[in-house]
Order: sequence, then structure tokens, then C-alpha cells
Amino acid sequence: MSSNAPTQASPPNPHFGVQYLVQSCGLSSDEALKGSKYTQSLKSPDKPDAVIRFLRETGISEVDIRTAVSRNPRLLCTGLEKTLRPNIAKLQEVGFSIKDISNIISSKPGVFLFSIVAKIDFWLGILGSLENLSLVLGYGSILNVNLEKVVVPNLTFLREQCGLSLGQIVQLVKFFPSVISCNPEILKIREKRVEELGIASSSGMFVHVLGSVVWLNQDALDARINNLKRLGLSQKEVAHAINKAPSLLRVPEELVARKMEFLIKEAGCDKIYVVQNPYMLMYSLENRLIPRTVVRKLLRSKGLEAANRSFVSVVQSTEKKFLEQYVLPYEHAIPGLHRAYADAGKIRGDD
Repeated sequence: MSSNAPTQASPPNPHFGVQYLVQSCGLSSDEALKGSKYTQSLKSPDKPDAVIRFLRETGISEVDIRTAVSRNPRLLCTGLEKTLRPNIAKLQEVGFSIKDISNIISSKPGVFLFSIVAKIDFWLGILGSLENLSLVLGYGSILNVNLEKVVVPNLTFLREQCGLSLGQIVQLVKFFPSVISCNPEILKIREKRVEELGIASSSGMFVHVLGSVVWLNQDALDARINNLKRLGLSQKEVAHAINKAPSLLRVPEELVARKMEFLIKEAGCDKIYVVQNPYMLMYSLENRLIPRTVVRKLLRSKGLEAANRSFVSVVQSTEKKFLEQYVLPYEHAIPGLHRAYADAGKIRGDD
């Protein structure tokens, strides 16, 4: 064999990641096995050791370090000097405590895989407080969105063209970050659809409707709106229902149709009543609408006063209150009432 033959590098130990995650991070064997695919680039403990040592020295708790690594093992591969240290220093600079940072690392470790220094300054300038900034950090994915091409154009459009207030912007960040990260041209089209529904940007429900509209692609949105019209709602009634219950757009057409049919044919509601109380269509058919209708019918069959309360109040009651107001007081008058309720659907906790 020629002595000039190139020397091949030794392949990395395929078990190194698993062993390291168990021995140095305290993960279970199953957690380490799942996480090892994200640490395959590690050939020695030097880099992850440095990361863990830095986190400990910073004051991040052992529990939060373990949780963070369990949720995103790639944290161990993060560049310490270029990424992790500057990110944490920036969070401290703007006013986050070590406890705050420890909680953020534990819940959203992915935020620390790339530089967020410039984006922290940007979002703090937009939102104005650490409390609001923590919302952005809570949705790590929004920090990945290009500021110049996406975020800035969207915020400018929402504030200058739609007239949204800071409070509404915060609502969008908190509940509908996909609106902020949406393609700017798509956002303009979706906002126009909200306008066509007759929902003004000054409405308190505007951001919720916009969030639901952006969540759907154009075909799905058209299908949901057309389905409501097929069920007998006029354009004005569709707008009214969506304005009161924007998440209705997220419910599949077939399921909305089933609930509407049940409410009219079985629960005795008329169409106008459903339009006025569209959030009834958001409740589970099997776990709430059906079993509570069964109880109401049994109460009515005995001429009990509780049966005369509005159906929407029956539906909206929490599980605990429903049992206290409509079931338990009438067990003597209607033996087996609780069993009938249980058999009609799956009794759940507060929903």
C-alpha cells in the first residue's frame, strides 16, 4: 500500500449526540434519541459544553436549560460569541431580568438560534414596552420574518391605510402573528375581503376577522362564505355572523352545516336566532350541543322552569355551572337525568 494514500478522517461517533444529551443535559434516553438527529454535526463536547457553561454562568436555571435542550437540541450547536451571548446581552440591555430570559429560553429556545439583536430594537420601538415585546418573543417564528420586505410594509399598511391603533397591532401580534408575517400583497387582498364583508377597521372585531381571513387561502375563504349563504344567510347576515364570531371561518363547511341543521331541527332555534348568536356554531356538536339539548328537552317535558331559559345561555354555561343549574337540582324530578346527559355525549371539563 502506498504511503502517499490520503488519510481518511474518522467518521463521527453516531452515538455521541445521544450520550451527550443524556449525560450532560439530563435528558431521558427517548428524548436524547429524538434530539440526536439535530446534533449530528457535533463531533466533540467542546461547543455544547461552552453553551451550557455560559447559560449556567448567566444564571439560567438547570431546569430551564434541560427543558430548552429537550425542546430544541440545536441550541447546543448555536454560535456562542456570534449569536447566543449577544442575544442574551441585548435582552438584558432592554430590561429583561435573568428570570425572564430563563423563561424565554425554556419556552422558546428556537429564538436563540439566530441573531435577534436588531429585531429586538425594532419590535421594542414598534410595541413600546417589554410586556408587548415578550409577545413577539413568545412567537419565535415572527422574528424570522424579513423586516424590510414583509414586516415594515405590513405594519405601514395596517397603521396608515387601515388606521389600526397600537392596541390593535398588539392584538395582531398576540393572537394573529400570521397577519404580520403575511405576504404584503396577499394581506392587502385579504383586508379588502374584510371590507367587502362590511366590517370596518374601527370595529373592535376587525383584527379578529382579519386574522381568520388571512389564515385561509382564497379558495377556502370563498368556500366558507358561500357555505353560509347556501345555509340561507344573506350577505348582510354572513357579515353579521362573522363579525360576532370571526373564528367561524375556521370551521369546515360540512361541520357548520351539521350544526346549523341540528340547532334548527333539534334544538328549536330559528335561523335569525343562530345569526344573532353565531358563536353557538363554534361549540362541539357531540360534546356540548347534543347533550345539553337532551337535558333541556327532558326538563321541558316535565314543565320545569329551567327549560325556559334561552338556549344560548344553556350552551354558553361552563360545565360546572351547567351541572349546577340544569342537572343536579332536578335529579329527583327526573331520575337518571345525569346519566342521560352522560350518555348523550362525552362530559368534558370546562370548555
